[in-house]
Amino acid sequence: MEQKIIIDNLDTARLACPQCKRTKTLQLSEYKLIKRLTRVKYKCNCGHTYLAILEKQSSPQKDTMLAGTFISRGNLRCSGKMIIKRLNSKGITLKTNIEQKILPGLDLMLEFVLDDAKQSIVKKQVRVLARNGRYLTAEFTCAEHYDNLGPYLFFNRLYV
Repeated sequence: MEQKIIIDNLDTARLACPQCKRTKTLQLSEYKLIKRLTRVKYKCNCGHTYLAILEKQSSPQKDTMLAGTFISRGNLRCSGKMIIKRLNSKGITLKTNIEQKILPGLDLMLEFVLDDAKQSIVKKQVRVLARNGRYLTAEFTCAEHYDNLGPYLFFNRLYV
């Protein structure tokens, strides 16, 4: 039996193994999926292989091009420059300047400049959910956006 998985607006899909119930978050930005429905075959770490149908949402979100920097908060030390590709109230998709060993679960501190009239600087902490090459998907650790990011998300209709 095939699972139907919705690709969210941060280009991530969460697969769940029907046998062991283990979940895996996939970062799909690098693949540039054109079709609305895509069939994939996935093999879980438990050895079970299953089919899934990845479905894109009907309303595509426009890409952003916000420049910034990141630095890790933990045992693994990494830092660098980034470009934010997708943004909403829950999380962020970014592309790093070089490929690094950033693993899911790592906390990062981001600093980036918005493309609003004031060129506001935003500092946010995020937790990495998935990685594919230089693309990362991360969720904000704090759900409230009381800084300049809140009005930016509101006026650009990026709240989820």
